[in-house]
Amino acid sequence: MQNGKFIIAKLWPRYGEGVPSRTPVILGINPQKYETICIYHTKNSDNPNVFEQNGKKVFYLTRQPSLGLLKFFAIFKLAALLKKQQVDILDCHHHKSVIYGAIAGKLAGVPIIIANVHGLGRTRNLKRKLTNFFIFRYISRILTVGQATKNDVLQNNLSVKSERIINIGNSIDCDHYGSAHFDKKAVRDKFCIPQNAFVFAAAGRLSRTKGQKFLIEAFSQVKKQIPNAELLIAGTGELEDELKKQASELGYEGSVRFPGRVENMTEIYSAIDVFVLPSIAEGLPRSMMEAMAAGVICVASNAGGIPEILDNGKFGFLVAPKDSNDLYRTMLKTADMPSDEKMKIISSAKKHIQDNYSHGVMIKRMEKIYDDLVSEKIE
Repeated sequence: MQNGKFIIAKLWPRYGEGVPSRTPVILGINPQKYETICIYHTKNSDNPNVFEQNGKKVFYLTRQPSLGLLKFFAIFKLAALLKKQQVDILDCHHHKSVIYGAIAGKLAGVPIIIANVHGLGRTRNLKRKLTNFFIFRYISRILTVGQATKNDVLQNNLSVKSERIINIGNSIDCDHYGSAHFDKKAVRDKFCIPQNAFVFAAAGRLSRTKGQKFLIEAFSQVKKQIPNAELLIAGTGELEDELKKQASELGYEGSVRFPGRVENMTEIYSAIDVFVLPSIAEGLPRSMMEAMAAGVICVASNAGGIPEILDNGKFGFLVAPKDSNDLYRTMLKTADMPSDEKMKIISSAKKHIQDNYSHGVMIKRMEKIYDDLVSEKIE
């Protein structure tokens, strides 16, 4: 504690992989009670750090892109830093930071250590299970992104009790996505989409777990029923060439577009009719939350944390994973829906996201976790 405030240290493996999605949450934590500092193992970019720009203390264990031979000594360097900064709460993100943080935090006498699990399958092998068995005993709470992720942690870490794991969900800037206004015609021109098209879109890493191959298969059937249908798949990844080849072999190369990484997805949401998430596995996908907040009806796989967001189909349509026929039928259904029925779902979905997945809601959720832990461990 310093100057009457509890010190929270956020710990990440590296700086340089973009701005954390929860930056507004981190910056929004009650400044009268808590002071947040940010620590990175390595520095992989010279770009300005948003936390430094907002007046937060930022530390790097090394300013090199890799710890190299410093791996062992980094734990002691981190422990010394935590002790010097009088850290009360160490909030660790990603597996490597949880390991370093748990050991260094214990050495430094940090009373509260938190581990964040950001998705499914993080305990994917025996080595991870053994590591977690020893490391998690030093962890005060494990925070998961969604109930599906919490269940995954419980199933793969049998020594961890359920009450030590908290599903904190995920969050987005609802006002940003809900109030953005773009010229639909101009956006469609920008992405070479015909003005009269009925547009389905997906966004995410182009990989097998995201299930885009099933979406392209389904779209090839939709196109036969809706001649003006178009499909936009935003993102990059190892399957890009394979997916383009698939679309070409099905005869729809001109109707399936791959714009690459799209920095401003609000443009895409303003120009499409249906957002599709055909993933085989998901934690709690922010892309679908964004689309719902932007007023786009969603079709998604009944996998991972997706049904948690859609409330088992109340706020969108669920389809069986890896089932292109089910996906085709549901995509067709959304295209044929009466506008009043569609708007009813869109309106309730927007409110659902605002009420449960906004940054403001997440700030209150995190403050309660910190408050409870401080009362339990310190006060």
